[in-house]
This record gives sequence, C-alpha cells and structure tokens, in this order.
Amino acid sequence: MSRSFFQAPQARDLQQRLSVRQLNARARQLLEQGLAQVWVEGEISNFVASAAGHWYFTLKDARAQLSCVMFSGRNQLSLHRPKNGDQVQLRGQVSLYEGRGQYQLLAEELRLSGEGDFLARLEQLKKKLQAEGLFSAERKRPLPTFPQCIGLITSLQGAALRDLLHVLNRRWPLAEILIYPAQVQGAEAPASLRRALAQAQYHGQPEVLVLARGGGSLEDLQAFNDETLARMVTASAMPVVTGVGHETDFTLVDFVSDLRAPTPSAAAEAVTPDKDAFLDLLHSYQGRLTHAQASSLRRWQQQLDSLALRAANPQPLLEGHKQLLGRVYQRLLAQHPQRRLEQQRHLLQQLEQRLHAASPLKVTRLGQPRLKELQARLSQANQRLLTNHQQRLEQLAARLHAMSPLQTLARGYALVKNTEGQVIGSSDQVKVGAAVEIKLAKGALLCRVEQTKT
Repeated sequence: MSRSFFQAPQARDLQQRLSVRQLNARARQLLEQGLAQVWVEGEISNFVASAAGHWYFTLKDARAQLSCVMFSGRNQLSLHRPKNGDQVQLRGQVSLYEGRGQYQLLAEELRLSGEGDFLARLEQLKKKLQAEGLFSAERKRPLPTFPQCIGLITSLQGAALRDLLHVLNRRWPLAEILIYPAQVQGAEAPASLRRALAQAQYHGQPEVLVLARGGGSLEDLQAFNDETLARMVTASAMPVVTGVGHETDFTLVDFVSDLRAPTPSAAAEAVTPDKDAFLDLLHSYQGRLTHAQASSLRRWQQQLDSLALRAANPQPLLEGHKQLLGRVYQRLLAQHPQRRLEQQRHLLQQLEQRLHAASPLKVTRLGQPRLKELQARLSQANQRLLTNHQQRLEQLAARLHAMSPLQTLARGYALVKNTEGQVIGSSDQVKVGAAVEIKLAKGALLCRVEQTKT
C-alpha cells in the first residue's frame, strides 16, 4: 500500500544516505505526485521572456511568493502576455528544479483575475455562432486582387491607423482609402464600431473593409467580441478582414470575418497586392509580349518574303485565279435555266455564222480576186524561171563550146585513133604499117604508118 505524501518516513529510509541530486529528484517526484493540477492566484513580478520564448516570473501575494515558468509551447496558446503587476490566475503542475533545488510552478494556462466568467460567456457565444454556421469556411469570400477602394474602420488616434496607411501606401498606392472612424475601446466602442460598419455598407464604395486596432488586454479588446458586431460582419456586402491586437489575440470578429490577420499591418498586406511584385510581373509580361511580337513580325516577314518571291511574276498567278474565277462564274451561270437558254441561242448564232462563212458560193466569190492574183504571180514566176534557165543554158553552152575538142582541131590540131577507135597519144602505141584515122576540123584521113619517131 502506498504511503501518504505527509506520512513520516520509515527507519530504513532514515538510514539511507542520499546525494543532493537524489534528494532533489525524490522531492520533485513527491511534489508532482502529491500535488497534481492546481489553480493559484497572485500578482506577476520579475517577468522575463527568454530568447527561446519561455516566460519566467514570480507569482506573489501579501505574505508569500512562488517561482513560475510557462514554456513557449504553452504560452503561445495564451490570450494574454502578462506584465509586472497583473493579477492573474494560473493552472499548472507543482514541481522542483533539481539543478537549484528550487520549488516552482509549471504554468499551463493563464487568465487575468476576474475574467473567468467573461471567458465562459465568450466561449458560450462562440459555440452559438459556430452552430449557426457563421464560422464556416464555405462562407468566406475571396478578397479582390487589385482593389480600387479600401475602407478602414479604426480609431483616428491609434497607432493602428498609421501602420495601415503606411503599408497601404507602400504596397498599393493606386487604391483610394476611405476611413470610417470609430472608438475601439471602452463602453461606447461596440456601438461606435457598429455605426462605422453600417456607414461603410451604406456608402458601398469600398471593395474590401479592414476592421483593426492595436494590441491590448482582454478587456481592451472586449468591443470586438460584441455579438451584434459579429453578425454585422457576417452580413457585410463586401469582404471584411480583421487585424485586431497581436498575433496571440483572438476576438469574436476574427472567427466570422472573411480573413483574420494577426496584426493591423498584416491586414493591410492581406488586402493589397505587392506593388513591386506587380511591377515585376508587368515587366515579365512586357518581355513576353515583346518576344511574341518579335516572333510574329519575323514570321510575317518570312511570309511576305515568300509571297514577294512568288509575286515576282504575278501574271501566271493572276491568270490562274482569273481562270478559276471564270470557271466558277460559268458554273454558277450554268445553273440558271435562262442562262442555259442564252448559251444555246448564242451557240446557234455562232454555228449559223460559221456555216454562212463556210458557204461554197461565198468562198468562191471571195477567192476569185485571190485566184487571179495567184495566177498573175505564178505566170510572172514561170517567166522569171524560164528566163533564168535560158540564161544559164547559154552560159553552159558557151563554156562547153570553149572546151570542145573541135575548137582545138579548128586551130590546126588533129586527133589520131587506131582502128579500134582508141586515141593515140604516143608513137609507141602504133607500129609501122598500122592503119590509123586522123580526125581533122573538117573531115578525116585514113593513113598507114610508114615510119615512127620518138
């Protein structure tokens, strides 16, 4: 059976010698087992936030104090960042830091004193609105990509307005900014915020609304947990972006808005495009457009060059199109009965003309002058040809007469032949006593050779 936390130790435990580390470890174990989760209330002092995000502080009252730590994994869920002097309620685990033997509270939840009832009511209201579907992601509307008019609902005296205007002018100076001033803190703040939202709805000019204020305590942000204001945000004609408090602050309007931003500056960034990124995108589009235009120009230039080469002698192309148009025109005309009748009549007229032109009588009549002309030309040609032949014959006769052997004989020469009719040109061809015939220019002599000389 286990021993009670407050039960006295047995004798054998007193005889055991423990090291300091062992004693601290056993004491931590006894504390954690004996005191589980506890709630404790006191005042914050010596608050320190480490670089790792852990919170170290002292919780005290009028007669005692307690070292506390709230690690980053837990304090990120807290609605408040405490400060020295805050009266808070802590829920946590009692433990002991063995390294220094220091008794401490490992805090897991932190509330400002007196806000427990308020948080319970707020949680009940959240469940009610959520059950009605006001937190549903399906009803969230997209924000305009390039808004021309942006409405701001915030205080004119708050730092949030300066942050909003700075970011909006830096990122998207093209947008018109309309400010609907409202109180963002105090008893009159909920009604003031509702009036500003109603005024923006009445004007209808903004394309998107930003509902913002700077950080503060839960009580400072209470106006943004108003149920009526939350329902008006849900019914807004234009998208609503909230930027209330710090990153860890959540209010009712954050759940019903179309987009919740952690800070007013982040809300301004959410509703505007980045001017520099937009200019880079425009430059990229300009480069792509320039490249596309250059490519198109080159392609059209190539086509023009090709057409210019083809059009160097456009006559064949024109003739081809002319013939094609003629065929199409004739085909269209041929489909009309009246046109066919006219074509047949025209063809008949052509045949009559050709038949009349081919008439034998007309051909004979038309050919008589030509026949006479040809006869005259033929007679003249025959006469010229006969004269030419006669002159040629006389020339040949004169040449033949000049070359005739008779002419040679007429000059005293003679032609000697043997009895066989062969011409004797040498004395060696005849023998003494042979008979020869001597041809003279006139007549011939029959002789016998008595003697030869060489």
